[in-house]
Amino acid sequence: MNNGPIVAGPLATHPLATEFASVVQRVHYRYAREVVGAFSLCPFMNDPASAFGRFCVVLDRELAVQPAKELVLAAPGVVHLIYPLFEGGCHPMERFANALHEAVRREVFARGEGAPPVHATFHPEMEGDTTTPQRLIGLVRRAPDAFVQFVPQGLSGGGTQFADLATLDLAALVASPKKGVALAKLTSLEQASLTASAREIRADRNASYARYLDAFR
Repeated sequence: MNNGPIVAGPLATHPLATEFASVVQRVHYRYAREVVGAFSLCPFMNDPASAFGRFCVVLDRELAVQPAKELVLAAPGVVHLIYPLFEGGCHPMERFANALHEAVRREVFARGEGAPPVHATFHPEMEGDTTTPQRLIGLVRRAPDAFVQFVPQGLSGGGTQFADLATLDLAALVASPKKGVALAKLTSLEQASLTASAREIRADRNASYARYLDAFR
């Protein structure tokens, strides 16, 4: 299986596009290992490659539903759409993700392909803390770049994806002995460590992306 990034978007033909996409993937694999994996935020994740599935780097400053829908439906399985050039806030990203999910849902039903995939939105400016399980979800979703995750319904084991944080049964996860730290039980020390790791990865992201972001302007 080829776990290299898929490069998409109007700037996908840029001479630095493939190289930049590999850097984006490296940074997000750090996020998967050092945040999601290190703090056991998903009981099903064994490694970044299987967790991310199809890793699509969308080189577009705008959020376009139609081409994104085509990427989601291109092949079955887990897909992540990463938008490293998007400079908007988390609320526009959430609205886009909801519109995209609705477009995917309609297409899946029109094709008679069964249940549509579930989705979750991630953004570096997500608000969250450990005061409640609901607030903790925002902390977990504070990724290096804005991205949307699509996971087929019923796919929940074998280290094949991040947990679907939009529909995750937090109470069941807390009660489960499967793996490490439960989402609702991060201590203040663990929260500080997680936040520090996320900050370090974000700094790596900014430094590593700098020359590419200038080139894509």
